[in-house]
Amino acid sequence: MIKLIAFDMDESFMPRKGFYERERWARDFDLLRAKGIRVLPISGDQYQQVADLFPMKDEMTIGGLNGSVIFEKGQLIKADEIDRSMVQKIMQIIAENGLAQRTMLCGINYCYFLEQADPAFRERMNFYFSHNQNVSSFLPLLDDKFTEIVIVPGTGRMDETEEKLKAVCAEKLQIFNSGVASIDILQPEVSKGNSLKWLASRYDLSPEEIMAFGDGLNDIEMLKFAGHSYAMKNAREEVKEAAKFVTKLPAAENGVLDTIEKEVLGM
Repeated sequence: MIKLIAFDMDESFMPRKGFYERERWARDFDLLRAKGIRVLPISGDQYQQVADLFPMKDEMTIGGLNGSVIFEKGQLIKADEIDRSMVQKIMQIIAENGLAQRTMLCGINYCYFLEQADPAFRERMNFYFSHNQNVSSFLPLLDDKFTEIVIVPGTGRMDETEEKLKAVCAEKLQIFNSGVASIDILQPEVSKGNSLKWLASRYDLSPEEIMAFGDGLNDIEMLKFAGHSYAMKNAREEVKEAAKFVTKLPAAENGVLDTIEKEVLGM
């Protein structure tokens, strides 16, 4: 019996950014809750940005920043915090290399930009991290817990920046070159898959009691762990290979809701 349903947001649950069939989901959510089934939206986006999409957020468990933060009914229950001394070292490297204006520091409460941040960088980051604050300087560090640092070095500086960061923190942190001009720095254990495993332990669930949906490479570990895993019809081929099933409909046609309604709710 399914007891937890986890789903990626962009290009999985949502046909397009910020949009889903709200009345349909509200009905399905009430039916799932009546059956005692938990739901877990889990995204690379900021927790607050995901939570704002759901009127019933205080009745849900929600994962943000690829699962580095998890909130249950509005309360923080997990945060993969980067050690403050390490954050300070990284921010010093960033400042020394003239990258502070193209850096975002992600905390539990807000994501932080410099007041003089590059406008194009700010616009791009606002798309994924809408709850942010301007600060005059990253140092001394603000009173927050930091779980991710995002840097967009610019053309020709990706490899150089990545090497400098690895020289300082590769043994302690995950330095991820996204392949789309940004470098993400997180705790090494951060992934949607590990967060799902952590919640399975918290709720005393087996993989066979978990259903998961995803379309991207960062969903693969989660799909491999869940006993009932679905790659979206619109997913990349390697994601489909990692899942046990593929949805009949793509995200654009509400493939997640269609599968939940047919396979879990019997509609």
